[in-house]
Amino acid sequence: TTQMNRLRCIDCDNIHAENTLLTAPNPFDPTEIVTGCPSCKSVDSLVALCDEPGCDKEVSCGWGSPSGYRHTCYEHSCWMKK
Repeated sequence: TTQMNRLRCIDCDNIHAENTLLTAPNPFDPTEIVTGCPSCKSVDSLVALCDEPGCDKEVSCGWGSPSGYRHTCYEHSCWMKK
């Protein structure tokens, strides 16, 4: 089983579930949405984290697994599981 999508803010280092992020229309292009950190309110400062339980490393791989598509760090990628 994998963790739900989590992101780390590179400005304040807090980790948040994807469904708790702030969203608003982009003031320069209202057809787009910007996301922000709920802690420090920074915009465009979020990086996705590995979906492996207990891992807080940044996502660097995406791959299909028997249980569905995974977003993992290299350490938990399909190449390292062999």
